[in-house]
Amino acid sequence: MEPEQLIEQIRHKAHIEDRPLYGLVDGAQDLTLAILAREACGQEIRTLFQGKNAENLAYVAPYVFPIDPDSLYLQYWTEAIGENAGILLTSDAGFDAVHAHLRDIFIAQDEEDQEYFFRYYDPRVFRTYLPTCTNEEAAQFFGPVSSFLVEDEEGEGYLYYIDIPESGVITEPLSPKHAGSER
Repeated sequence: MEPEQLIEQIRHKAHIEDRPLYGLVDGAQDLTLAILAREACGQEIRTLFQGKNAENLAYVAPYVFPIDPDSLYLQYWTEAIGENAGILLTSDAGFDAVHAHLRDIFIAQDEEDQEYFFRYYDPRVFRTYLPTCTNEEAAQFFGPVSSFLVEDEEGEGYLYYIDIPESGVITEPLSPKHAGSER
């Protein structure tokens, strides 16, 4: 598997959507990838934690940040495939709105109003959770997000998820074996 092919497919999706690309990396899974994001993105990186949690859990926090599709960072990202280190997404809502939405879906409540952190940014959780959603739940989950790119189960490529109003979520594989295929 060639990371260059995956990078080109990610860039292709970002360019045809003509929307900003964001990364959501799990510091608990791959702290190096989070540190590289901080170095590549500077101040444009934010944790989903707030308050004391942001300080106390900085080394295991989920971080969201914009990615220039033509930057070197995508090479780091594709080299981490198979580590379930995070997800990519596109949105034209702006960084503040994207961060607020991702933070909002990060806090989940059970039937007894106990709050939990929902680790949807772990590809294993994402791939399990999204197919269980109704169209309405998927629309709420996507919010201002246009698409998600999540590594596949084999860790060989990515799955491209888009939510089509009233039709539901459509998933398209992106991997070297699917290079050149389009919807």
